[in-house]
Amino acid sequence: MRATRRAVLGAALLPLPALAQAWPDRPVTLMVGYGAGGATDIIARTLAERMQPLIGQPVVVQNVTGAGGTIASDRTAKAAPDGYTILLIANAHAVAPGLYARLPYDTVADFAPVYFAGHSANVLVVPEASPDRDLAELAARGRAARQPLQTGSAALAGWQPAHQIMKEALGLPMEHVPYRSGPQGQTDLIAGRLDFMVSNVLEVIEHVRSGRLRALAVTSPTRSPLLPDVPTFFELGVPALQADSWFGMIAPKAAPGPALDRLHDGFAQVGAMPEVGPKLRDLGLIAAPMSRSEWGAFYLAQVEQWSAVPRRAGIRIE
Repeated sequence: MRATRRAVLGAALLPLPALAQAWPDRPVTLMVGYGAGGATDIIARTLAERMQPLIGQPVVVQNVTGAGGTIASDRTAKAAPDGYTILLIANAHAVAPGLYARLPYDTVADFAPVYFAGHSANVLVVPEASPDRDLAELAARGRAARQPLQTGSAALAGWQPAHQIMKEALGLPMEHVPYRSGPQGQTDLIAGRLDFMVSNVLEVIEHVRSGRLRALAVTSPTRSPLLPDVPTFFELGVPALQADSWFGMIAPKAAPGPALDRLHDGFAQVGAMPEVGPKLRDLGLIAAPMSRSEWGAFYLAQVEQWSAVPRRAGIRIE
């Protein structure tokens, strides 16, 4: 009895972190469905590299590209639900169930919320040599051209919503070129092989600042603080294209809540660090702290909203 009491007393005196050391006992994998250098990759690496002191194990970013991010989503859905595999997603993940005829996972039922990283504007950009000085000139040139304008993005699911809304609102013919990452498409855009792109501001802000790309409009409800002279699509008469990109982390549905809570709290601490928050803000990411349950509710609403866009357009990928 005395030994038992001593053991109980010893356990009671241990700090809570010591009691929780059973998880994690190995590195956590943070998957990204797109190539290096894109917005999701930048956010993932910025947050992951400072997690080890907080949870006792490194968070390793793994780029799993292909099929508009759905390969990474499928691997996450089918991973062991032990808290060691998570995925950073953006809007394209919410578009996929409306765009693809068949997905190997259920976008709603197979995932649990972990952490909401924030949101940022998308921006319509053209190359420096483009004759288009504003959205009206781009639209007029596109409607008058014999061939559709060339645009691109990181795979079809990342392209569909913004470009479909531009088609509907402006009658703008366009042909889409998919890339494994946004920066690959931006390289072709800068070289003049594309007419325009709608890219996340995190990916193109340095190209705009250097003059290699020209920004014509932003998708955010208000003007971006990084591009205060660039009008919103709403100001230009396209109110339907009024939505920021968002970025959040999810895990396999049955992953243990305490592990996901610990990841959420760790990432929240990293995002609040003085060397991290300003860095992400300078790139255009606006923090919007959410609890795990709030992020989960937001996620479900976003899947409903964005999956409806390709369904409305009658576009399906078999």
